[in-house]
Amino acid sequence: MSFWWRPLLFVLALGLLALILTTGGNAGNGWMLFAAGLLIYLIYQLRQLSRLSAWLASAERPPLSGDGLWGDAFYRLEKLLRARQGAQQKTAADLEQMLEATRSLPDGVVILDQDNRIVWLNAAAERLLGLSPKRDLGQFVLYLLRNSRFVEWLMSEDLARTLTLDSPSAREHTLSLQIVPLPRLQKMLVARDITELARVEAMRRDFVANVSHELRTPITVILGFLEAFEDMPDAEPGEFRKHIPLMREQSERIRRLIDDLLALAKLESEPDAKDETVDMPVLARRLADEAETLSQGRHRISLGLDCRARLIGNSQELYSALANLVTNAVRYTPAGGQIGIRWSMADNGSASFSVADTGEGIEALHLPRLTERFYRVDRGRSRASGGTGLGLAIVKHVLQRHQARLKIDSTVGKGSTFTAQFPPERVIPEPTMPAEEA
Repeated sequence: MSFWWRPLLFVLALGLLALILTTGGNAGNGWMLFAAGLLIYLIYQLRQLSRLSAWLASAERPPLSGDGLWGDAFYRLEKLLRARQGAQQKTAADLEQMLEATRSLPDGVVILDQDNRIVWLNAAAERLLGLSPKRDLGQFVLYLLRNSRFVEWLMSEDLARTLTLDSPSAREHTLSLQIVPLPRLQKMLVARDITELARVEAMRRDFVANVSHELRTPITVILGFLEAFEDMPDAEPGEFRKHIPLMREQSERIRRLIDDLLALAKLESEPDAKDETVDMPVLARRLADEAETLSQGRHRISLGLDCRARLIGNSQELYSALANLVTNAVRYTPAGGQIGIRWSMADNGSASFSVADTGEGIEALHLPRLTERFYRVDRGRSRASGGTGLGLAIVKHVLQRHQARLKIDSTVGKGSTFTAQFPPERVIPEPTMPAEEA
């Protein structure tokens, strides 16, 4: 409500009273009364103005009260300041929340001023770029990150271009740097850890190179024979037939490689396995029989069924993975060696399918990489045995789809044991099989 008319009414009433006294013959008293009234009114206004000035200068700003126009002004001003304080508090809270979120980002963030001095940085920038918020604030970033490629990139101010380089504080990490413009001529340097992406890209390049290399040799052999046959139009049929086994062997090698590549592609493209009940004792016997056939009497093969537990899983995928373990044992165990296939169950409800051999064994440095595609301990011996280099990669993918893991124990000169360990939730327990029946 507005009270602007009250001061005017007071002055008019004072003037009217002075006029009445003047008309009645008391002119001096009338004008004195008018002047005194104006003085009192002026003092009141100055006092209210002084209260307002003191209130504005105070940090606490207690509630103000007043009459008339001043009371209305005090109320509106206090309401305006309260709204402004609320907006400032909300803005400050939002800013603090944004800064806290930025501090927690996995990407490194560095705020630079127009002279490339560090204004602010988060914890990830400290970890990835080796910067310190206590030591490096206000410093030129070019003095701290001494890399010629980084200096050239930052000075170019090409916002569309990113820079990839090794982390200054952790060389095993690869970073992707990007500049984002900010108001007041500031800019934000964003450092993203792309180590895993770089590793995947390197694996992709190696995979393409390895596939090309694996296919080139058999195709070259087959093409060589075909070109030779083309140059011998009058050759005897016997000349052709004596080369057919080698051509068939190389063709079979190509087929196995393509089959394994398709199997890997299928495992990676299908998110989940189609579960069913898998009779593991029956599957173990089948694999032992196939091992006997593949060995052709060159090895002593034993089968140990310590339990009759079954699995919840995909029978075709499990057969493919476990057959790879058995086939590898036969291929890489010298004649006269032993191969043991075992299906057992632990006290915690998990179950294990293991294949132990008395082959040459594998050095410890190779064990972590055995499940990589085309990784070979001995390339010449692997190709001679007919392997494609994808068998253990298939095993790893199948076991991961069944929440299982592959454990490898090996001693050079004594042999290796490959164990597929399945979690309890995948195992259907059965009564323990009598020893004599096993």
